[in-house]
Amino acid sequence: MVNAYEIIKDPHLDDKIRKEGSHKVLGFDGLIAMDSGGFQFIRRHILNIEPASILKLYAESRPDYGVILDHPIGPGISEYQRRKRQALTLRNSEVMVKEHRSQNPVLIPVIHGQSVKSAKWYLKKLLSIADFPVLGIGSLVPSVFNMKGALRTHTAFRMLSYIRRALPEKLLHVFGIASTLSMHLMFYAGIDSVDSSAWRLKAAYGAIQLPGVGDRYITARVRHKEYRDLSAEEMNLLDECRCPACRKGTTNSLRTSFSARALHNAWVYQREVQLARKLIKGGEYDNYVEGVLKRSSRFARLFELVKRYRLSS
Repeated sequence: MVNAYEIIKDPHLDDKIRKEGSHKVLGFDGLIAMDSGGFQFIRRHILNIEPASILKLYAESRPDYGVILDHPIGPGISEYQRRKRQALTLRNSEVMVKEHRSQNPVLIPVIHGQSVKSAKWYLKKLLSIADFPVLGIGSLVPSVFNMKGALRTHTAFRMLSYIRRALPEKLLHVFGIASTLSMHLMFYAGIDSVDSSAWRLKAAYGAIQLPGVGDRYITARVRHKEYRDLSAEEMNLLDECRCPACRKGTTNSLRTSFSARALHNAWVYQREVQLARKLIKGGEYDNYVEGVLKRSSRFARLFELVKRYRLSS
């Protein structure tokens, strides 16, 4: 997944990707999705971007999927602001569907809500615009990982459960939640795909990801000093890692090189996705997820929450 905001802000890249197409520029023949950059535009107070300009970028750069320009709902906004942003995203959805002239890219609308009630209202409006084969769910990160109070976390998973039941035949994608542990939480909840830049961000902060374990901080950053010594089990996981960084280097290279950590994290992330697909296909995924997530006190609580809503659906 690439981001329209990052492309538009770089005139050279913008020109190149429009002329050559996203697949050629990336040197990748698999599926490419392009996010609209809605979160970044709002965060940087760039509010004059029009859906037609995003649609034009999609048409010229030719990704396989293009996310409809949305207005994410952040924590602490008023009811009025929430409805206003939902209305703006619905308007953009209608405009982009109407102006879309081809089947490539497939447009992905984004569902935003702060409760089952608001998601239900939004979904009814969205489905009156078009019959979308793939739908995204946004604005979940602050709620899912609200560890100081359970209300928003409960609401987020009730909402996810409702959307999954309401759209049993549709593919659902959750934006921004995809660490090596949280991806399993989403898949267990019935989500089909996820995305995140966590593999890169964690590398920048000195963390590596380990399969079935989660994050371990291994650099000399003072705030993470207590995590620098890996356990024997964690060292064994690194010894068995076949990522390009681990094959060429040592644990020390992961401690000193951002690029090595980022490459390692991306590799582990992709291997976990492949493992999840294999286990789901073989009907063995639930037991694996429960075993992995219950190792972490943080994720064990979230797993029990997801399990409760899944069993009650």
